[in-house]
Formats: sequence, structure tokens, C-alpha cells
Amino acid sequence: MFITILFTLAGLAVGFWRDEPLLDALLGFLLGRVMALDLSRQTLAQQVAALRTELLRVRALARSAADRVAIDDPAEPAQGVRDQATPTGPAMASAVTPDRDPDSEPLSLDLDWEPAPEPVRHQPRGAADSGFRPTPRPLPETAQGIGWIMDLRDWFQRGNLFVRVGILLLFLGVGFLLKYAVDQEWLVFTLELRLAAVAAAGLGLLGLGWSQRERRRDYALLLQGAAIGILYLDVYGAYQLAHLLSAGTAFVLLALIGLLAAALAVIQNAHSLAWFGFAGGFLAPIVAASGRDDHIALFGYYALLNLAILAVAWFKSWRALNLLGFGFTFGIAVIWGVLRYEPERFATTAPFLLLFFLFYVSITVLETLRQPARPRGYLDTTLLFGTPILTFACQVELVRHIEYGIAWSAVAMGVFYLFLGWRLPRRDAAQIALLSQAFIALGVIFLSVAIPFALAAETTAGVWALEGAGLVWIGARQGRPSIRAFGLILQAGAAVALAAAYPFPDALPFLNGGYLGAAMIAIAGVISAWWLDRDDPDKPAWERGGAPWLLIWGLIWWFGAGLAEWQRSDVPATIPAHFLWYGVCTALIAEVIASRLSWRLLHRAQAAFPLVGLVALWIAFEHLAHPAVACGELAWPLFFVAGYLSLWRIERREAHPSLAWSHAVTGLLLLGVLQWEVVWRLLEQMGVMQGWRVATVALVPLLGLSLLTTLSLWPLHRWPFVYRILLGGTLAVSLLLWIPWSSHSPGGAAPWPWLPLLNPLDGMLALVLLALWQWWQGLGARKLIRPHRDTQRLVWALLGSLAFLWINLALLRALHHLWAIPYDLDALFASNLAQMAVSVLWGLVGVGLLLVARARQSRGVWMSAALILAAVVVKLFLVDLAASGTIERIVSFLAVGGLLVGIGWLSPLPPRGDGSERRDTV
Repeated sequence: MFITILFTLAGLAVGFWRDEPLLDALLGFLLGRVMALDLSRQTLAQQVAALRTELLRVRALARSAADRVAIDDPAEPAQGVRDQATPTGPAMASAVTPDRDPDSEPLSLDLDWEPAPEPVRHQPRGAADSGFRPTPRPLPETAQGIGWIMDLRDWFQRGNLFVRVGILLLFLGVGFLLKYAVDQEWLVFTLELRLAAVAAAGLGLLGLGWSQRERRRDYALLLQGAAIGILYLDVYGAYQLAHLLSAGTAFVLLALIGLLAAALAVIQNAHSLAWFGFAGGFLAPIVAASGRDDHIALFGYYALLNLAILAVAWFKSWRALNLLGFGFTFGIAVIWGVLRYEPERFATTAPFLLLFFLFYVSITVLETLRQPARPRGYLDTTLLFGTPILTFACQVELVRHIEYGIAWSAVAMGVFYLFLGWRLPRRDAAQIALLSQAFIALGVIFLSVAIPFALAAETTAGVWALEGAGLVWIGARQGRPSIRAFGLILQAGAAVALAAAYPFPDALPFLNGGYLGAAMIAIAGVISAWWLDRDDPDKPAWERGGAPWLLIWGLIWWFGAGLAEWQRSDVPATIPAHFLWYGVCTALIAEVIASRLSWRLLHRAQAAFPLVGLVALWIAFEHLAHPAVACGELAWPLFFVAGYLSLWRIERREAHPSLAWSHAVTGLLLLGVLQWEVVWRLLEQMGVMQGWRVATVALVPLLGLSLLTTLSLWPLHRWPFVYRILLGGTLAVSLLLWIPWSSHSPGGAAPWPWLPLLNPLDGMLALVLLALWQWWQGLGARKLIRPHRDTQRLVWALLGSLAFLWINLALLRALHHLWAIPYDLDALFASNLAQMAVSVLWGLVGVGLLLVARARQSRGVWMSAALILAAVVVKLFLVDLAASGTIERIVSFLAVGGLLVGIGWLSPLPPRGDGSERRDTV
């Protein structure tokens, strides 16, 4: 391939210098291809010779081992061992017969361009039994592939190089001679005689090649190929340049030449003859070009050549010949269409395009039918996908001026491929079933693009993406990484092409080229991920781990296209709800697919469904007052139902630990949406007073923590760490943060009268403390945590401190509402009544704790009570003593002092011991 590309580029460079780039590039391609093919033939011949030599050596070792066995054990005939050690069968006998020279057998030039299978080397049983282990000899350097430079050197040093190059130059010279003779109007001989002489020379060359077919096969095939090319050139020149033949006569002669070349190639089983003969036929219009623009004659001539190639395909599976006709036909057609096509020529051009399309679809089917049965199937993907791609691309240019012409063309191709896939013969061969599936897939693709092509042309990128997915599919079925890589590159190119076409013209929502093109790229990515995720021990390193990224790529395109479409067609307020609906529909589609396919990667992707809700909530924060506005009252509940239903279905198939994150995100999202909606409903819509407002903020976390503590339904019992520890801990922390935040509010119960401890704020704080205590107790009861003794003491100290804060806040709010003391820190500190009440309250709390410590023999509770009472004494001397003349301060000292005296006799310090220490943790 490198040699072919090198000579093609060299010809192109020379062509630009001579102002004939196309002609010289084609000549360079032909010369490079000849050299590459001859190198392949010589390498194959050396490999066959080496293998035959190896077989002869193995047979000699087997005979030697059999003779040794006969000498050691004369009673056992050596012939039996020899029969076991010597391969049998006519094929093997002919391969190892020493009377035949391996190099004397004719070798046909194989242009199939497929790697040869590794030969299976069987160990002779006789040699194995005798202890002999023949060491395989390494193949020659050329057979092992030492590089294209050495191959190029060997090609110039060996073989009939002069014959090859001479025939090529002879063919080109004849073409130039014909054109020059017509241009110069030579009068020595009439033009008819000159053309007849060229034809006679071609027939003579053909006869000479036929006569040498047995003795010098390669030489004879080259002569016949050159003769066929000269005959093509002569007839085409007589018709197109000299106008000596009518159109009917010229086409009959060209058809006869094509059939002659096909017949000679099939009879002699010669790839090279067919390739060279038809290459000359395709080059004839280019070499003998007159400057006239007669596309009917050109395409009619190519139609005859392709008909001959189809006839060859009926008998032989020669892929190189098929690719030659395909490349020349569509290459010249595309070049002519770019340079010369006009809408007025549609009626005389479209039939030829249809004919070429039918030719190569038929050749694809014949190529598949002629292939030997393979377990994994085999398809010629170049013709399978290249034919519809190039045909549809040409058809788009032909019908661009016709309204809905592209759409109807896509419908026609889709129906054709569906019908063909349905009517293919049902055989056991894997490639037949694979071809049928490929045709059905192509039909679905073209039908799917009919609607976008009726609305916009941007979905060409989507077609490329789906074609790339088809290549990945075929490459996965055939085990060919190169085809899979090309399919992925085609999808990346489709994404770049679609991005380059932005911005798209305005059209109907979701029925426009931009969205459908992005959706096709997404679908192609998901399909490719499915095929690349299959287990294959021979998978190359670059593919390992690529399936998840392809699936992510597809999902990003899918949801990104949907979000962009909603943003383009909706007002901002409705985007979150509509995006949730889009995500729910996607989740249902994914669930249907997951129920049919056992695809673990898709199950992991389903677990990421909560991310849709996060995106919708983020958009809602920017545009909405609360989640239930603009159709959100239906979208959010349906989203959470679909989310938990998907998680439940995934767990039934595979309860993977990574689902914990999905449950966690879904739970947090549910709590966040409820918190936002409840706060908005109670604060903004109902217009409650301040006390109710502050209490409302803790309502959802309080109810959520209580439900997580008490309920035992799915998914709480299935994922206790997620719901009871992770989500419960999050709610507990939020409530702990709410407590100091709520202390700044004096509370209020309007329109109801305010009552101590029975107002909304004090009541909510008490319920929060109760919920926190129940949650911590529930964790220990269910053995979800096993806290250390110091941790347990710390938790109880925290809850006790919060309870102490609650009763102090209740007292201060009572002083504010009942005695009209401003609920302000400075005002409360300056109030003698507030100071007295706080001192008495602290004393009562301390006394109460001492009584509890005595009853439970808890040293920790006793120490807490002592700490509070010590704080009371410090407060009395530092604060209350400053105004000892007031009645409030006197009451403070008397009350606290009396409490201390009485309780000192009733509740002494509990002793240390196992029992007391154990009760400290209760």
C-alpha cells in the first residue's frame, strides 16, 4: 500500500508540472499497484516454497524415526509406524512428492488483499514417539517482512520487470498515438487503417499471450491484459475521437471486449488478467480524452465494464477486481459531478447512478455468497457501506434542486435495503445472516434520515455517525480492529461536522436537522459501546476500557441535544419540567433495552439517572420561584417514581455496590426539592408569621429524619448505610445547624396566642431534639454503628447541651412575650428580671440533674449538674452581685443558695465503679 501511495503522489506531482495531474496520478497509481502486487506474489511464492521444504524435512524425520522403531523391535512392522507418521490424502501427497518441483507450478496473482491464515503444523506421531523434535527453520527475510525498502529493491532486481514496465508504457503509448493521430490528421494511412492496425496488434498480442499460458503463465497474463486494454482504447478512440463507429456499434464492441476479458480471466483463474484488462478499460476514456463533454457515452461505457465485472463476480470472488471497478466508477462520477453536472442533466445522469448502485449491491451479495463458510462471518465492508454512502452523496447533489428530493431518495434506499435484507436466501453460513442484518440496519438508517432530510440537511453528520456504528458492528462481528477504528473515526468526524454547521436554522422542535443529527451521533455512540463491550481476548489495548467512554459520549450528546432543543424552543420557566420529561422518557427506553439485553454497562448508566434531576434543579434555581411551577408539579413526582423504579429494576438484575451513590443522590435530591417547595408554600403563599417561618425551615429535615429512623420499607432496609447513616447524618447536621440559627428569632404564634413551650418555635426545637435522640438510638439498635464509650459520652453531652439551650431559649422568649423585654442580647443582659430568671432556671436544672444522678447512680450526670451549679455561683458573684440591692438579685441568691444546701444532703457524688461507669453511658 505504501508503494502504491508513493507512486500515486509522485505521479500527481509530475502531473501538476505537466498540467495533467489526474492522468499522471492514475498512471502513478497503476504503476505502484503493479509493483506492490508483484512483490506480494513473490513473497507468497517464497512462503509456499519454505512450507513445502519444511514438510519434506518433517517427512524425512518421520521416516527416520520409523526405521529406528523397526530396528529396535523387528517383530512390529515399521510400515505401521510409517503410516501413522506420514500424512495421507491426495492433497498432502501431491504437496510432498519429491518428483515435482514446487517452483515449476504456476502461481496465480492473488489480489484479494486479505492476510493469509497461519499454516497449521502437525507434529508427526512417529517423530514424537522416537524423541525427535524437528526445529522449524525460520522463513526467509522477505517472507518475514523486512520493510518496504528491501521489497522495493528486490522487485527491481528480480523477475520480468522490463516486461511489466514495457507493457504499461506500450499501453500508454498507444493511447497517446491514437490521440495524436487524430489531432494531426496523418495522411499516409487513412484513419480507418490506423485504427484497424492497432486492433490487429492488440489481437496479435492477445493471441501470443494465450499461446504462452501453459509455459509462462505470468508473462502470458501480462500480455493478455495489455491486449485487452489496447482493444478497449482502440474502440473508444474510434467512437469518441474519430467518430468512425456509431454509438450502438461501439457499445457492442466494448461489451464483447469486456466479456472476452472476463471469460479469459475466469477460464484461466487469473486475478491479474482481469485486473489489468479492466484497468485498461477504465483508463481508456481518460488517456484518450478529447475534451468533449459526452457524459452519456462515458457512463454508458463504464456501465458495460461494470456489467462485465458483475459477470465475473458470478463465477469468481475477486475482491480486487470489484474494488477496481468501484473506485474508478464512483471516482470518475464524483469528479464529473463536481466539475460538469447541472440540474438540466438530471434525466440523463440519474439512471446511470441507479445502475451503478444496483451493480455493486449485486456484487456485494455475490461476494458474500461465494465466500467459504466462516464461524464469525465475513463481509466486504468497503462495498457494503461504501456503495450506499457514495451513491447517496451523489444522489443528494443530483436532487438538491428538487423539493424533498433528498428525503424521497432516502426513503427509496431504505425500503430497498429492507426488502433486500428480508429476501436474502436463508442459509446456515454466518456471513449470509450477517449480510441480511447489515442490509436491514442500512434500511433502518436511511428510513430514519428521511424525515430530517425533508426538513434540513444538517443530519448528514448523523448519517455518517450511524454508518460508523455499522462499521463498528461489522468489525466486532468479524474481529477486525481496523474496521472498528475507522467506524469510531467516522463518528468523531460526524460530531465535528455537526458542530461546524452550528447555528442551525429554526425549525419545528425536535423535528429539525440539528437535533436529529445529534441524536444519531448519540445512538451511534451507544451502539458502538455495546459492540466494543463484548468480551474478546484478542481485543487490542486501545479498545480496552473504551466502551464506558463511548457510552458516556452517546449520553452526553443525547441529553445535551435535548436540553439545547428545550432551551431553543421554550421559555426559561418551562425548561426544568420539560427536561425532566425528556429524562423520564429516556429512562423508559433504557429500561426496555436493559430488559432485553444483559448489558452490565447499561445498568451502570441507568444508575446515573439522578444526574438529570440535578441538572433540572440547577436550572430551576436560576429561573423559578419553586419547583412545582410551570408543569413541575407533575414532572418532579414522575421523575422520582421513574428513578426509584429504575433502581429497583437494576437491583433485581444486579445489586452492584455502586448503586449506593445513586440512592444517595436521589434521596438528597428528593429532600432538596421537598424542602424548597414546602418552605415556599408555607412562607410565600400562606404568609405565616415569623415564628412559623423559622419553624417551617426545619419541617422537612425533621420529618425526613423521623421516617428514616422508623420505617423499614425498600430501599431503607436494602441500603441502610445510605439512608440511615448518610442521608440521616446529613439531615441531623442540617437540624443541628438550624438550632443556633433559630435562636435569633423571638418566635411567634400569630394568629394564635403565644404560650410558653407550646408555641411553634419552642415546639419545633423540642421535636428536633427528640428526633436526633431517636435517630442515634436507632443506629445503635440496628447495629449500624458501634460507637466507642467516649463517643457515646460526647453525643449525650451534645444532646444535653442542646436541651439546656432549648430551655434557656424558651425562658428568654417567655420574658420577651409576657414581660415585654426586648428579645435582644444587650436588653436581656441589662434586665434584672431576666438575670434572676436565668439564675433560678440554672439552679433548678442543676438540682434536677443531681436528682437524676442519684436515682441512676450516674457519675457523669452528677458532674454535669455540678458544672451548671458552679456556673450559677460564678454568675451570681460576677453579674448578680453588681446590683445586690434589687429584689431580683436577692431572690437569685436566696433561691440558688437554698437549692445548693438542700441538694448537697440529698445527692452526694456517686462513687467510681463498674456499675456507675456503666450507667454513665445509658
